[in-house]
Amino acid sequence: MATPIQRAVDIYRNEGAATLSTKALRSLRRRAAMAYWRARKSRTFEIAGVEATFDTRGRAARSLRIFDSGERIMVRDLVSELEESDVFWDVGAHIGFHSSLAGQRAQRVEAFEPTPHTVRQGRANLERNEVDGQMHECAMWDADETLTLDPDSSATGGGAISVPARRGDSLVDEGLPRPNVVKIDVEGAEPRVVDGMAETLADDGCRTVYCEVHRPADTRPSVEDHGSSVEGFLDSLRDLGFALETLADRGPDFHIKATALE
Repeated sequence: MATPIQRAVDIYRNEGAATLSTKALRSLRRRAAMAYWRARKSRTFEIAGVEATFDTRGRAARSLRIFDSGERIMVRDLVSELEESDVFWDVGAHIGFHSSLAGQRAQRVEAFEPTPHTVRQGRANLERNEVDGQMHECAMWDADETLTLDPDSSATGGGAISVPARRGDSLVDEGLPRPNVVKIDVEGAEPRVVDGMAETLADDGCRTVYCEVHRPADTRPSVEDHGSSVEGFLDSLRDLGFALETLADRGPDFHIKATALE
């Protein structure tokens, strides 16, 4: 891996001094903002009329900055969509950003996250924000089995780990409340999640699905790494009775809203 000095030299040689100066200034601003967030130890977000407070210490500060800069359009729409009687499923909940905000509107939150250290942060955030719900320590998948997460993935915290994987349909069969609104953000595994909960999504009670769809890229997994294509995955949602719209396009990935047809 290139050192910061090596990266700076490469930018200078390939893009010039002006670009190097601009990127260096942006990096300094990001670092200063991160230091400020961590020093405050917590931050309260207000989106679409609801508030939630999060611990900003350690790696959580970076995650929250990413959510704040890139997720607000989807979160605003999601929170506005929720009704007081709704059950919200957060698939790929990470530290509970979406769940904590959605939990201020929905009656019940069921959040799913496979990595233990992230689950601990998520549970603390749900408790901090008095959300009626729980964080399930499992991956959502197209089979009930055990998965080994990539040791190179930042999600694992540095080492390979084995985690339980569950089908959404299996969880409903076992008594978990059916969702009215679902959010899916699973780093390219979206097709597997949808296949594993197809009956649940097709149920009349499930009216809206929000999803981050990962296009093919060299830097991280995409839907193609999980046996589908972007259009094939979108067609699978259409086949389940949803009309789709794009909420935000961020290049490597985009956010969609899938609304059940009447």
